[in-house]
Amino acid sequence: MVDKLLSCDENSTQTAFRVNEENVLVVNGEFSEAGLMENIAQTAAARAGYPAMMQNIPVAVGYISMVKNLEIFELPKINDELVTEVKIENQVLDMTVISGTVRRDGKVMAQCEMNIIVSKIERNVFIVSDNIISPLGLTTAENFSQLKNGISGIREHHDIALADQPFYASLFDLKSGFTKDNVNKYTKFEQLLIASIKDALQQCNMDARNKKTVLIISSTKGNISLLETERDGPEIQKRISLPASAKLVAEYFGFINQPVVVSNACISGIMAIITGMRLIQSGKYEHAVIAGADVISKFILSGFQSFQAISPVPCKPFDINREGISLGEGAATIILSSNQTYAQDIKVMGGSVSNDANHISAPSRTGEELSQAITKALDEAHISAAAIDFISAHGTATIYNDEMEAKAITLSNLQTVSVNSLKGYYGHTLGAAGLIESIVSVHSLKENLVIPTLGFKEMGIPDPLNICTDLLPGDFKNCLKIASGFGGCNAAVVFGKQ
Repeated sequence: MVDKLLSCDENSTQTAFRVNEENVLVVNGEFSEAGLMENIAQTAAARAGYPAMMQNIPVAVGYISMVKNLEIFELPKINDELVTEVKIENQVLDMTVISGTVRRDGKVMAQCEMNIIVSKIERNVFIVSDNIISPLGLTTAENFSQLKNGISGIREHHDIALADQPFYASLFDLKSGFTKDNVNKYTKFEQLLIASIKDALQQCNMDARNKKTVLIISSTKGNISLLETERDGPEIQKRISLPASAKLVAEYFGFINQPVVVSNACISGIMAIITGMRLIQSGKYEHAVIAGADVISKFILSGFQSFQAISPVPCKPFDINREGISLGEGAATIILSSNQTYAQDIKVMGGSVSNDANHISAPSRTGEELSQAITKALDEAHISAAAIDFISAHGTATIYNDEMEAKAITLSNLQTVSVNSLKGYYGHTLGAAGLIESIVSVHSLKENLVIPTLGFKEMGIPDPLNICTDLLPGDFKNCLKIASGFGGCNAAVVFGKQ
């Protein structure tokens, strides 16, 4: 019912069709009412099929659920050339409402509205490139090399600008610079984001100005440190907002679409990855550039100290002698795409978020809610718990977090799977943690090598786990990354090889 696609954009599609006498919907030399409706429906199908063909992705299957306000002014005859236009009137979840008009020589022959239900497409979401910037290195390769050699970025610091007493953390050198471009315009936080995104984009030659590309920023604190160094007022209040930083970073690279900000405590990085995956699977975007960063200020450090959560020594996740967390600074970027042109070895296979609704700062005591997120992530990935080769835990080295994670992992029937925590190398990098640790997990899959848990010596949790204590080689296909945070939030994401 369609001979030629004349035009196609986000809102309308036009096709051409010549009526011939062999057409089964021609009756007594005229194109029937059913033929006109079919012509409108197939023009709508062309709208879905053409972009899918150009992106080399599966075409969604659509079903007409309702035809209304049908008006037939004249039935076309054999050899009539019809031009049919379909416009999108509304889209809600999997329902698309269209209006269709059939013309011959500019004269309206028929028009109607249709409700079309579009089935969900299983779009593959590939990891295209990534970057980690931390005190261990300025690229993912440098970071992974340091991890393999057991090098930690955590040091004892004597900085009265941050604390009156010495403390352990993984911090950048005070003289560190991350971008040379108009450096006075950007804060340290924004410079980290820019430097990380730039490296990741250069690896894959992706154009940030593509209208099918979205930027997602993950952070918990952003520019909050400006409150310690600048005079308070309307301007500084605006400057410390995460959307303000996201806009500056987006403008630097020329992103067309409004950036998305994800700030949900310690799960922000994983939640940003899941958000990128969802946006790509929805068909709204083809690529997602996901970047996260946080820097440590006196405000942040003193906040954790007020909880008595800071360890007096480098943190020891899951160990019987653990005494709390070590904080860290860092940035990371991961680029996702549904386009086969950019496809590499690893996919984001599924993810889920849950909430304990238990306490503003303390996690669930049962681990049930994190286990729910794990189960849903595995279901979305279409794999069982037995298919997970290793787990990258949140592993903050606080008493309650480590115990809760162990309970959740056990409830998910994953207690025999190798588990690691990277906090002994990076400290807790807050909004960047989920991204940094996900990227390390992805490269562990690529290199078939799991990084050990630095600082762990003796099991210190009631539900024992298979804690990785040495470099672990193997033939790994799937891994699970989990995190939990203040407010009872939990997240789980599954990465897997093609």
